[in-house]
Amino acid sequence: MKNARSGKYAIRDFVSSSPHYWPMLDRSFKNLFFGFLMFFPGLYLATIDLPGTPSYLAQIRVGGLPMAVGGICVIFGCIGFATGVMGTFRKRENAIDLKISAKGLTVRGGHEIPWDSISHVTSIQYHNHAAIQAIWDRADLNSAFVVHLKEPLGIPRLKTKAGIPQLKIKLFRYPALDYKPLYDWVGTEFERRHIPVDMKWKTKET
Repeated sequence: MKNARSGKYAIRDFVSSSPHYWPMLDRSFKNLFFGFLMFFPGLYLATIDLPGTPSYLAQIRVGGLPMAVGGICVIFGCIGFATGVMGTFRKRENAIDLKISAKGLTVRGGHEIPWDSISHVTSIQYHNHAAIQAIWDRADLNSAFVVHLKEPLGIPRLKTKAGIPQLKIKLFRYPALDYKPLYDWVGTEFERRHIPVDMKWKTKET
């Protein structure tokens, strides 16, 4: 697959690398810094006697908002940092999210899924409308494929829903600018091989 604008070969595989997680780690550090900056002053305001506050309940309300916002940022900062660190350690076969070949798909761990083992695919595009988007990054692809199989293939992370084995391939942290054309091409490749593709949109409030 060539890039029509540049004439160079475009990215052909979803293979994770450390730079894909650097923006998430940076955002997590900022969340942690902002969270502690809000939480501890809020805690201080909630525990001291404030002039002009007629009751302890009113005092709690004064410090409660920054404490709540700070606590949320700290929690999601920790989650994002842990996820980012684990992502940077993905190497070799474990770094593969999705590869396409003439035989079928290769997924995490180097496990292969032949084309004729796939009954249909669900393409999911995630959106976020939360007031506080602690982990969300609009520059990421924020998409996934759910591959529905005709029979179990002994692949780890495989789940069974309504008696149908399926594998969710998360493609969240790839930069959309570079990987959206590949994502669209993969969907087209499923259809070219007469594998039905359902389109879904979901919200991800993080």
